[in-house]
Amino acid sequence: MNREILKIPDTGTVAFTVNDKLTEASVLDRPNRFLVRAVLKGVETLVHLHDPGRIRELIYPGNRILVRETDGRKTSYSVTAARSHGEWILLDSRFHNKIAAAFLPEGCMREVSVENARLDFACGDCLIEIKGSTLCIDRVARFPDAPSERASRHARILGNIASHGGRALMVFLVFSPAAESFAPNSLTDPTFAGELSEAVRKGVELRALKFEFADGKVKFMNEIPCVPDWGKEFHK
Repeated sequence: MNREILKIPDTGTVAFTVNDKLTEASVLDRPNRFLVRAVLKGVETLVHLHDPGRIRELIYPGNRILVRETDGRKTSYSVTAARSHGEWILLDSRFHNKIAAAFLPEGCMREVSVENARLDFACGDCLIEIKGSTLCIDRVARFPDAPSERASRHARILGNIASHGGRALMVFLVFSPAAESFAPNSLTDPTFAGELSEAVRKGVELRALKFEFADGKVKFMNEIPCVPDWGKEFHK
C-alpha cells in the first residue's frame, strides 16, 4: 500500500486544538460507562465521559481530570483529559476523526457505509478506520482496554476489502506519551487480536501515531511501530 496516504508532519505539529475552556476537577467515582461524578469548583458534579473503555488507570477516585462545558441531557460538562504520570491523556473519542483528518488528503469522505457498518474515511480507493489508544503497558500502547465486538467487526470488514484487492488501513491514535510501540491487547480481547492478525495477513496496513495533549493542543510526537507478534506480551 502506498504509505503516502498519511501525511506525516514534523514533531510538535498541532493536529487539533480544543478551543473550549478547560477546568480541572477531581474524580469521585464512575456510576456508569458514560458518567463520572467529580468535584468541580468545590461542587459535586456529573460529567459526561465519551469513552466506552474501562480506562481504570485514568478514571479512579482522586485522579485529576480536565472538563469543558457541553450541552447534554444529563450533564453540562464533558471529560476531555485525565492525568497520568505527570501528563494529560486525551479521552474524548469525539475528537479522534478531527485529529485523523489532519493527516489525510483533502476531499476524503467521512462515515462511509460498508457491509452494514460505518468506516471512518474513504480516501480515494482506500478505506480507513480510526481507533484511539490510551492504555500503555510496559511502554507498549494497547487497544482495546475492554472487549470490543465493534472493533473486531471493523477489522474483519477491512480484511474482506483487502482480500478482494481493495486498499484498507487501520490507524491507531496513541495518546500515551510513554508508548514506544503498539500492539493489540490480546489478553483483554483475543478476538480482536485474532481478527486484526487475519486482516493484516490479507493486506490491511496498520499505522500508529503518537500524540501529547497540553494547553488544549493535541501535538503530534512521532509514528511508532506496530509490534508484529502480538500473540505474546511485551516487556522492556
